[in-house]
Amino acid sequence: MTNNRLFGALRMLPVYGLFLIIVYPLFYMVFNSLRTTREIMMQPSGLWSSSGPQWSNYAEAFVIGKVSVYFANSAFVTISSLVITLAVVTLAAYSLGKWKPPGHSVLFVGFLATLMITGEMTTIPIFLMLRDLDLLNSHPGLILAYVGGGIGMAIYLIRNFVLSLPKELDEAARIDGAGYMRVFWSIDLPLIVPVLAVVAIMSFVGVWSEFFWALITITDDKLKTLPLGLLNFQSQYNTNYGVLLAGLTIVTLPSLLVYLFFSRYFIEGMTAGAVKG
Repeated sequence: MTNNRLFGALRMLPVYGLFLIIVYPLFYMVFNSLRTTREIMMQPSGLWSSSGPQWSNYAEAFVIGKVSVYFANSAFVTISSLVITLAVVTLAAYSLGKWKPPGHSVLFVGFLATLMITGEMTTIPIFLMLRDLDLLNSHPGLILAYVGGGIGMAIYLIRNFVLSLPKELDEAARIDGAGYMRVFWSIDLPLIVPVLAVVAIMSFVGVWSEFFWALITITDDKLKTLPLGLLNFQSQYNTNYGVLLAGLTIVTLPSLLVYLFFSRYFIEGMTAGAVKG
């Protein structure tokens, strides 16, 4: 028994090592965001401040560094993109998996085909489309680009999950007089919450940290999102490491919090997708 426990502990050593490699930079960033630049320069590997936590770093980042403006822009763009994406892909994937309208196979193959096309191939056409629609340098244009870029994978995941749902529940509801939308809203939608959580996390992290489309479409400083705004922030605070790390922490924490909040649904969705196909 002792040998088995020892073998099990040794087998987990690579996992613990990988965990430390991933987590330590996050702890380093958070703790050093509460230190002065002098303390960081004198003791780069230290995680404590001899003068106490420097909460003023966050205040300076939010107010003087305009992180509050960039944060509000990112929150609006990300939440809007997430809501529109979930609404569109849920109805589209459900109809392809349950209702199967004429030509549904062709439509599904078309959505799958978008996964084979790299972003570099669609950059110029989408940019020209946004220009012709007069949506450059605007949040609606940025949201449209984000929504269009995340539909293919989301429909693939949700449609496969919908196909695994038991048909008996739908048939029982139909016998009781429920219409198609009633069955979708009351019966099937609660069952696909796990896979919706997977799509929500993937979409949130992708949009929140996206930089390229924000760079080529947004020029007004008041409309910039966090990843783009941090370019100006970094040039302004390239020698004030405490404030700079505070800004990076502000960018990172929302993604971590969203994952922690949806982690149970995320794991359920990934497991169900792996088992049911």
